[in-house]
Amino acid sequence: MLRSRLHGLLAGALALLSMQSIDTRASVHSDTLTLSKGWTFHEPGKTEVYPASVPGVVQQDLIRLGKLPDPYFRLAEDSIQWVGERDWTYQCSFSLTTEQLQRPSIHLLFEGLDTYASVYLNGTKILEAENMFVGHEVDVRRWVKASNTLEVRFRSPLQAALPLYDATGGINYPADNDHAEKHLSVFSRKAPYHYGWDWGERMITIGIWRPVRLLLRGATHFAERPVITYHPERRLPIEVRLPEGAVTGTEATHLSYSLYDAGGKKVFSRVAPLADFVKPTAKGGLHALPKLQLWWPNGLGKPYRYEARFELRRGARGRVLDETCFHVGFRTIELVREEDKDGRSFFFKVNGLPFFAKGANYIPGTLLLPTRTDRDRKQLFEDITRSHFNMLRVWGGGTYEEGAFYDEADARGILIWQDFMFACTAYPGDEAFLRNVEHELRYNIRRLRQHPSIATWCGNNEIREGLKYWGWAKRYPAEVYQRFWRDYEALFCKLIPETLREEDPLRSYIESSPDTVNWGRPKELGLGESHYWGVWYGREPFEILRERMPRFMSEFGVQSFPMLSSIQRFALPEDYDLESAVMKGHQKSSIGNDVILHYIRQDYPEPRDFEDFVYLSQVMQGRGIALGIRAQRAAAPYCMGSLYWQLNDAWPAVSWSSIDYYGVWKGLQYEAKRAFEPIILVPDTAQRVIRIAHDPLPKDRQVRLSAEVRTFSGAILRVQVFPEQTIARGAVGSTALPLPMEQLIQSPEEARSSYILYELRDKKTGALISQYVDYAVKTKELELPDLRASGDKPTISMGWVGDTLQITLESRLLLKDVYLDLEEEGWHLSENFFDVLPGATYVVKATRRIPSSSKLIPKLYLRAINYHP
Repeated sequence: MLRSRLHGLLAGALALLSMQSIDTRASVHSDTLTLSKGWTFHEPGKTEVYPASVPGVVQQDLIRLGKLPDPYFRLAEDSIQWVGERDWTYQCSFSLTTEQLQRPSIHLLFEGLDTYASVYLNGTKILEAENMFVGHEVDVRRWVKASNTLEVRFRSPLQAALPLYDATGGINYPADNDHAEKHLSVFSRKAPYHYGWDWGERMITIGIWRPVRLLLRGATHFAERPVITYHPERRLPIEVRLPEGAVTGTEATHLSYSLYDAGGKKVFSRVAPLADFVKPTAKGGLHALPKLQLWWPNGLGKPYRYEARFELRRGARGRVLDETCFHVGFRTIELVREEDKDGRSFFFKVNGLPFFAKGANYIPGTLLLPTRTDRDRKQLFEDITRSHFNMLRVWGGGTYEEGAFYDEADARGILIWQDFMFACTAYPGDEAFLRNVEHELRYNIRRLRQHPSIATWCGNNEIREGLKYWGWAKRYPAEVYQRFWRDYEALFCKLIPETLREEDPLRSYIESSPDTVNWGRPKELGLGESHYWGVWYGREPFEILRERMPRFMSEFGVQSFPMLSSIQRFALPEDYDLESAVMKGHQKSSIGNDVILHYIRQDYPEPRDFEDFVYLSQVMQGRGIALGIRAQRAAAPYCMGSLYWQLNDAWPAVSWSSIDYYGVWKGLQYEAKRAFEPIILVPDTAQRVIRIAHDPLPKDRQVRLSAEVRTFSGAILRVQVFPEQTIARGAVGSTALPLPMEQLIQSPEEARSSYILYELRDKKTGALISQYVDYAVKTKELELPDLRASGDKPTISMGWVGDTLQITLESRLLLKDVYLDLEEEGWHLSENFFDVLPGATYVVKATRRIPSSSKLIPKLYLRAINYHP
């Protein structure tokens, strides 16, 4: 059985090594040679030389070659640490033709070196790299010849950082997620989570983690892309600007610029002197576009994109010297933080429209970054789009993603809250460190600023909060603590905002997230965005999320286990125990399993065994976080965002994720999908109110709400019809209606033996808009029917409809929190973790994520709170 998807990815990388040595991408004006084949790597001083994957890292090749164990299976973490402690060297050879050697401009482009590297071409040192997040372009024309040898000598990030640590006098920074005695991670501009986190193992990767390309161009060419911005307040709202240094060479006199719509039709074209784009004028870079279509986030409109094409010309109609093209979306995005009667607002407006941000926090999808595939990326964005997300926060302990990630966000209308890569610790502020960071900032801002999906930049994750509230003032001498503050201000209050003002002045900047609020100080919740960890670290009940309401929730969550079908991919049956070394090894939170059990016990029956614990952890996580999401949406426009922690995993782990490492939706992802629907119902039995929460609608909508109280066998006890309501168009918010619980549930016995079915329907058509099933008491207090004891098994039928396996499910009695599993890898179910109401028919669609022509009907596993086969 395949233990993890890792083996397949590495096998694919090995297969690529047998292909031709150079992949060539050409245009009339330039050639790009991608140096991805023929690489080897070795440890200096050792005789063994191995074939290398490029892009790749040493660890993935050693795993592929059988020199390292699968780092995700059982307890392999300790056995892989030696790799990051040593130096490694990559080598390849490449040839150039006489014609290629005569090109006026020959540059080597390294899109990502992880992390400390010296690069040699034909024995000459051409580059010294010290930042994983920065690409490097080097003019190599004077050194290339017909046959060339390229060598990249990597130094251990740990050994390279030791002198920097010693130079501080041994200050051990408060990077407590760094799973080593000496916290060296703060000194290196490398993905912080590689050093360990409270959801991830430690793996200090080394290698050429992004592509290497040889750029063969004319003497005059684009060194940087033009910048296109949108200013609707102007008579000529579109501005096309050539930034300083965008054009190399002196031959070009004119720029040809054209826009094409989504159907490929040219809708605008202009040729003008370069000067009219360097400083945009009405003859060049300033123009209007009739019938301009705007870019909108998912759920609010179409994420419309044009294609911009550029040519450098010698003369208005002269020879084309170079060309470039890219997609562009026209939209405005604002972050509104204004003093008001409740404190200070925090919400986003797109194209002038305030909206509720719906989404989650994203972390890198693996520790071995080059093994992520296009299919993985597309699947993730498909998952969140169908879950009604409109925003992801790219969290600051990971990495800046590759361009294709942001292209997917652009195409699907997913806004990106982009952190800079600093998280949960103080950082140095010396001149060399700040200079290194400045290169990182300019490189990534320029690389990403053209994406309409980028909504805001954020300086760091939780560092200001850490300085103020995490006890660092007591942990360190006063002079060290004051140094932390000085360095913080130099980096996050000066360097980053000043750089953004130069490179991307139209976007907002959040200095630190949370921007003001600390969860332990509820009175601050009216001041901006919050990471609310009273639920989980504070062990507060989920119901507190109805009361502790920030203006924007940018982190909150609880952990769950992956389901058993995923656990069996990284563990053996003998490991299926909370106290086993393997389960403890994949749980990186020191309080994790105890807190999961605490929350299960609050609302659910005591787990009978390990499998029951795993299942209940996902039911608990999904229901609990969905309660928070719904409450936050119901509080709009006071609260205007809900980004739960966390969307995904970097390895197979017990974590806060809603999609596990293998891409399998947990209960939380299904619950989030329901809670993020455009119109939802939010009953609050304690406060005797039900709210209709909604996104901005294109037109007024008249609706009718009803509530039916039913027994667990489906008998209707009573019906309540609420007054008709009109949901006004164009605004995000909610409508509150009194909830007469005393009339609906008339005795404690009824509370334990019935449910309330709320339905919201369109007044004119009767079409169902939203449905919600609620209970008057906690699940553990319900007197649920035991279907095994009664012999009332659910009725299940399965059959193929085209490429979709259709599962039809019915039950005579209530099934609480149904979980379905086809017991094969690669399936996705359209619905899961839901209540099956008596007498109702449910159709679940199962689709394969791993291509297969088989039409065999797989075995279906079903369980529920009150049904365990």
